[in-house]
Amino acid sequence: MARTKTVTVGGTDYQLQSVTYSWYFNPANGRKNTAKYVDALIKGCVTAPAEVAKGGLKYFDEQDDLATPSELVREIENFLAERNKS
Repeated sequence: MARTKTVTVGGTDYQLQSVTYSWYFNPANGRKNTAKYVDALIKGCVTAPAEVAKGGLKYFDEQDDLATPSELVREIENFLAERNKS
């Protein structure tokens, strides 16, 4: 079962879910520090808000928001690196 966590970035709560190690490091899901990687990471891990989970990086582009996706990706990467405490 996927781990979940809620993080707050820029006053918005984002619900995250974990992904497998192979998904995280699969080049087909994008490469680190690229728009494709960020988009794949957001779409793969954010489950709420729904408009962010569905839109990915495009959602933030439409908001003309450069800061939030960078901070959100840091939160997602930290979340994925956490040890499963079950």
